Amino acid sequence: MCIDTGELAEKLAGLAHPLRLKIVYLLAREGRSMYLSEIASRLGVSRALAKIHLKKLERAGIVRSRIYVFEEEARALRFYELVDFKIDLSPEKLVIEGICDG
Repeated sequence: MCIDTGELAEKLAGLAHPLRLKIVYLLAREGRSMYLSEIASRLGVSRALAKIHLKKLERAGIVRSRIYVFEEEARALRFYELVDFKIDLSPEKLVIEGICDG
């Protein structure tokens, strides 16, 4: 079985920023879905900045979002949660498994 370079590059690019790593760590530590404002507040950044990085993590398949509708309050909120992923990479693994274009 070969290593899919497209999928691997997408995951690595998604994680390639200190704030995105902090978001992943926060979601992993909390072990639950979190609302954008809560994530931003806990990390001490603006909602806009948190949203930019959450979108990048979502495109990379590292987090997913779900919209919850609160009818009694007439509003919908987007919550983010981690997707289970694993990155296992070493020079030896590349040589042993090889790569395939993704």
